[in-house]
Amino acid sequence: MGTVIEVRGLEFRYPDGTHALRGVDLQLTAGETLVLLGANGSGKTTLLLHLNGLLEPSAGSVTICGLAMAKHNYAAIRNRVGFVFQDADDQLFMSTVLDDVAYGLLNRGLDPASARAAALRTLARVDLAEVAARSPYHLSGGEKRRAALAGVLAMEPEILVFDEPTTALDPPAQRKLAQLMGELKQAKIVSTHDAAFARTVGSRAVFFEKGRIAGEGTVDEVIRRFDWEAH
Repeated sequence: MGTVIEVRGLEFRYPDGTHALRGVDLQLTAGETLVLLGANGSGKTTLLLHLNGLLEPSAGSVTICGLAMAKHNYAAIRNRVGFVFQDADDQLFMSTVLDDVAYGLLNRGLDPASARAAALRTLARVDLAEVAARSPYHLSGGEKRRAALAGVLAMEPEILVFDEPTTALDPPAQRKLAQLMGELKQAKIVSTHDAAFARTVGSRAVFFEKGRIAGEGTVDEVIRRFDWEAH
């Protein structure tokens, strides 16, 4: 299995001086789902924001599908990395769900009819074809999350990045999202606090503490080692 993400010695400080990443080394291989566990402020989201150039490292390197993270590669890298943000409202901004999913395709230069057809196919994949004409703001939390994912999937990325995907989702919506994620063939990185969800979707896990990877292994091993279980 080929390596699709390679992070080496990654360091990052925010402008206020916060040292958010401290020498992070990490790899993701094609087809696997890597779960990031750890407390709030441990560096998980900061790492994710380096995977498509939203943040620039203070030191170290990030390579995506063989491309070094550098400004001249940003467009190519962003075509390969699909980012599903914690708050779906950050990604849904058009008047209808269909328009949201078609937006990236139109920006890529696809003609309107082809973009609409591709968007409808993608909405069907995430079981949202029946809400295509609805405003995103009239969807449930789980539907919003799947609509945001549809907008990403329509672009056919090689890697999917999820930041706290179960936030504000009830158990049925979490189960539906986990099932959908399990059907996706892309390599995935998932930041989550939810041990049960991590077990369902993950093939491997790393645990962040104070900007460092403190341990890694199977999802069960990491949850047990760091006592990351709801009691």
